[in-house]
Amino acid sequence: MEEIVKWLLSPKPYICIGTVIVAMIIWFAMKRFVKKLTGNSDKKDAFAAIILNIVKYLLAISCVLVILQVNGVNVSSAIAGLGIVSVIVGLSLQDGLKDIIMGVNIISENFFRVGDVVKIGDYVGRVSTMTLKSTRLVNGEEGYEVRICNRNIDKVMVYNDLQVIDIPLSYREKSEKVQEVMDQIVKDLAAEKDIRKAEFLGIQEYLDSAIKYRIRVFGPPAKRASIRRKVLKTVDRVLRENNISIPFPQLDIHQDK
Repeated sequence: MEEIVKWLLSPKPYICIGTVIVAMIIWFAMKRFVKKLTGNSDKKDAFAAIILNIVKYLLAISCVLVILQVNGVNVSSAIAGLGIVSVIVGLSLQDGLKDIIMGVNIISENFFRVGDVVKIGDYVGRVSTMTLKSTRLVNGEEGYEVRICNRNIDKVMVYNDLQVIDIPLSYREKSEKVQEVMDQIVKDLAAEKDIRKAEFLGIQEYLDSAIKYRIRVFGPPAKRASIRRKVLKTVDRVLRENNISIPFPQLDIHQDK
């Protein structure tokens, strides 16, 4: 009890409290600076979030080391003695370390950012959050949310505002009529909400039973599915209005007599 009273009457507790207060002031100042820097945009700077995480851990470790040093613990010896323990802990946390390394790599190489619509493996969605360990995708179209460990991310497809839709039509349709119909489809699509621009690109490919024509539209990546449905609905309507049907697969059979 005497030792506790002696410790309380010494400058040590005040130095420890002061260290914690200074660390908290630095932390809140950094958070405020980053918030001001990134603003309220949906696409927040993920690199800044990583920096905040690193600062948080550095401040916590620094506080612990200062408090130990103030209370007479030889920090240098303690750090040296933790060498073997660190190796054991490192081996047991290999997956976590892989996540962190890949998380830093994702940020430094600018694989994607918060707010991007991406495809990772079999999952498609908007990147809602990113940390050093994982990435979370939200798919509002199919109603699911998935969290992916960063170590499992090796290939990423980032969607932009462009998407193409191919339309197969019969070889019997005259090119002049096809051009007229496609021009009408593009005109109607340009008037649709969320579609910024629509273009008819022409013949894309000759198939066995049809000629494939391509339309290109521009719109928000987050609304790709709804835009595609609007395009298909418009295509179906205009084709029906012009008595044009999408051909079924056809197969010619030749029989030797």
